[in-house]
Formats: sequence, C-alpha cells, structure tokens
Amino acid sequence: MALDGITLYKVREDLEKYLPIRINRIAETSKTQIVFNVHANRIRENLVMSFHSNYNHIRLSDRNYNTYADPSTFVMVLRKYILNGIIHKIEQFNYDRYLLMHIRARDELYDEKEYILSVELMGKYANLILVSQDGKIIDALKKIPPYENTRRTILPGALFELPEKQDKKDPFHAKDIDFDASLVKQLQGFSRQLEEEVRFRMKNGAAFQDVMAQIANSHSLYVHKKENDALFHVLPLTNTGLQFQAYDIQKGFDEVYCEDDEKERIKGVADDLFKIVKRQIKHFDTKIGKLQSSLDDALNLQADKDAGDLLYTYEDLDAKGLKKLEIADFDGTVRSIALDPKLSVKANANRYYSQYQKKRKGKVYIEEQIQIAQNELTYFESLNEQLSIANYSDALDIKEELSRFGYLKKGNLKNKKKKKVNLYQVKVDGHTITFGKNNIQNAFLSFDYARSNYTWFHAKQFHGSHVVVDTDRPDEKLIRTCANLAAYYSKGRYSSSVPVDYCLVKELKKVKGAKPGFVTFRNYKTIYIDPYEDKELKILSI
Repeated sequence: MALDGITLYKVREDLEKYLPIRINRIAETSKTQIVFNVHANRIRENLVMSFHSNYNHIRLSDRNYNTYADPSTFVMVLRKYILNGIIHKIEQFNYDRYLLMHIRARDELYDEKEYILSVELMGKYANLILVSQDGKIIDALKKIPPYENTRRTILPGALFELPEKQDKKDPFHAKDIDFDASLVKQLQGFSRQLEEEVRFRMKNGAAFQDVMAQIANSHSLYVHKKENDALFHVLPLTNTGLQFQAYDIQKGFDEVYCEDDEKERIKGVADDLFKIVKRQIKHFDTKIGKLQSSLDDALNLQADKDAGDLLYTYEDLDAKGLKKLEIADFDGTVRSIALDPKLSVKANANRYYSQYQKKRKGKVYIEEQIQIAQNELTYFESLNEQLSIANYSDALDIKEELSRFGYLKKGNLKNKKKKKVNLYQVKVDGHTITFGKNNIQNAFLSFDYARSNYTWFHAKQFHGSHVVVDTDRPDEKLIRTCANLAAYYSKGRYSSSVPVDYCLVKELKKVKGAKPGFVTFRNYKTIYIDPYEDKELKILSI
C-alpha cells in the first residue's frame, strides 16, 4: 500500500518531537535505501529512508542493518556534507508526499552551513536530494536530466525546485467540499484508500469533520494484514472488514515495511547469484547427460572384444573389400560383423581390440567425470535451495562462497572484509538450539561452534540446515523441535514424513576435498517428521 500525504504528515509530526536529531552515521543497505544512525532526546536508532517505487517511506527503527562495505558516490557526498549534522527542522507543504529536513552542519573549515535534505516519497518519482544553502542541488540519489523531465531538472549544480504544487484544499479546514466528486482530486494528502474509508464512515452516520478530527488526534498506525500485503493508515480502515493491530507510528511502519526492505536488499545480492547458480545447474545437468551417453557407448566394450576374438578365429579368410562378414559364432549362431574394407580380417580384429582397450580405459575416466559432475550438480542445487530461504546476510555468505571457489570474480564481491559467521538460535526448555542456513554457516556450526557432546540433526537425502542442541541426551520434545527445524529449513519442507538423521557431533567427519557443509557420520538414529513453521519459536540471529 502506498504512503499518502496525510500519513506522512503524522510521521513528520511524530519525528518532530525528537528534534534536534544528530546524524551519527550514514550508510546504504540497498540501491534504494539509505539509513542514518541518529541520536536524539530519548532515542538512538536508525532513520530508514526507502525510495523504492512501490513502498517508499521514512521511519525510525531499532533493528540492525547490514550495510554495503563500499558505499556509493551519493552516500560519500552525504557523509562529506551532513555527517554529524543536526536536523533541527522538518517541513511539509500542502500535505504533499515530501519532507524538507533542515540540517545544520560544519564544513572542513568548521564553518557552520545550512543544508536541506529533500525526502521525496512520490511513488516512482521517489528521491533523496541534498541542497546547499544557496538553493542549488549538491547531489541526488536519482538524477533526472532535462530531456527526461522538462519541468524539473535534478542534477548537481541545478537550481532546486519543489515538486509541482497541486491546486487542492486543506482537508482539515476546507468547508465547501463537493462530496459528489472525487475527494482525492479536491483534498490535499488524500489517497483512494482514505477516501473509501471516509465515505464508508459518512455512509454510516459519521460527519466528515469528525473523521478528520480523529486523524488529527491519532498517534497510532493501524495495520490490517491481507494475505501477503498490509493495509495501513492512522485510523482503522473499517471499510475493509479486516482485523487490525494498532502500533506506535514508527513501530507500525517497521512492522509493515521491514519484510519488504529485506526482500529488496536480498534481491540486490541474490538476483545475480540465482542466475549463476541456475546456469551452473543447467551446465552440469547437460554435462551429465552427455557423459552418460558416452558411458553407454563405452559399456558396449565386451561386444568389441567378442568381435575381435571371432575374427582371429577366421584370420585366414580373404575379406578385403567387404564391409561386413557373416560368420558362425562359437555357439554356432551366425553373426554379422562390420569390417573396414581396406583392412584384412586380422587387421580388423586388431581394430576391435583397440576399440575395446580404449573403451575400457575411457569407462573408468567417464565414471569419474560423472561422479564429479554429480557432486557439482548436488552442490549448486543446495545453493539454489539456500538462496530461496536466505536473508541479506545469508545471501552475502553465499556470494562469498561462490567467490572463494572461483564461480564469481573476487572483484565483484563488495564486502571484502572478513566477517563473523551468522548463526540462528532458539531457546527451548533451558536448552539452546543452534542452526545454519547455508554451507558456510553449516560448516562453522558443525566443526567450530558445536561441542563434541552436542546432538546434531540433518534432513536425510535433502539439502538443508545443520542443527545442533547443547546436550547429548535430548528428550522427545527437543528431538522433535530440532528435527522439525532441520526438515523445515531443507528442500523437504513441503514434504511429509521427512527422515531426519541425528547423532553426536563427535560422530561427524569432514569429506576430504568436498565443498563446505558436506559431512559423513556414523552411529546415528532417524526420526520421521512432518515439517511446519513453528511460529511460537523466537529465532534470533547471533
């Protein structure tokens, strides 16, 4: 659901109570999202600004964000001019979908300067523009040259102009409203969703002024869940008939947009990874097919040896010029043997023996190559499965892994610094269950993090998570919880009766030469589980 001007007005109103706000850090978490770490009265949080065309917004968030190690040029410009600056004033005109943040900061000579940060949240035109005190654009997230928009040029050095003003009425003070016409076209800050709610309430006896008074006095965001979407506003959308939950405005936006932000951040990393992984899956699948065809041909080697033996029996025959020879086999059966007409019978026999030796040696080589190709195919199928459930940090792990093994150029890896391996934990009845969601995490969990007396779980015959629990004698509840996590975070999550093997960590052994996360084990037991998403578990990233 798009953010309308009246909702943004309430967001601005909420942000103003924290003024002045100091900007401590500036970073980007995706191509369309900038995060300011800010410090103000009673808060030290992140000011998140998303400029995605579908879900652009601004909010305060207490969540942690993984940021790009190599910031864009625009972020470097923001750091140069407004890092450690103070946001002392926030403006919004005509309930439009942009905020002007007035920032006071010092330059390299410690002279105090004034800047304006224009936070524009207008759908596909969403943008962030830094303006100097003389009214000229310093830089912008999305640059717009004159040939793309003749009304408003957004380029460094151009004169900053506000978005075009719309000739509409103030909804909180307008008196001559035509309720037979569109309210969106008449009133500032109105969206179609808000108009539908206002008309629904008026139809049920509410006065327009009373509805607007409720909006003016609201300090909450009402979120209505709708399948994979969420509807929200600063008053309940009773016309939808959906259940809602009320949040503090900033927490509400965090609830609504956090998942979308994460998807966008993952997309920036994972799209290219999916292409690489699927290309490799196709490559090795095709290679195995060709090798299997060569192996089928090589498996006919016994027929070549038999033909050579039979021809040696009739080596005195004059068969030059013949393309085939029909002779009785050792059991009396007449058999047709193809010949090279240029060669004698003995020379043709030697030719069949040569083919036999070549196929015998080739069979061993082809079988080795098939096994190598099958291992690679299994590896990339596991990566494909891991990417389907990866969050941003997990996707970076997979990117690092592909770079390490040469499938991705190291120069394309943005986060070059060695970082700690993320794992996931759940507390159950005083015990800690820990699991990984990709090869790097699984390898670290099983051979570095887990103690030898921990119990280890993995879905049998499926690519998936390694799971450990901090005891060598788990009870039935712990076993079923761990087995469910192992099955749910595997390729078998949508299957039933998924077998899950479990044993002590000391029974695990690395596979020499194998990719990270591949293990062998012994002295294990197996439990069958119907995997499901256990929403009561509070999974934490560590």
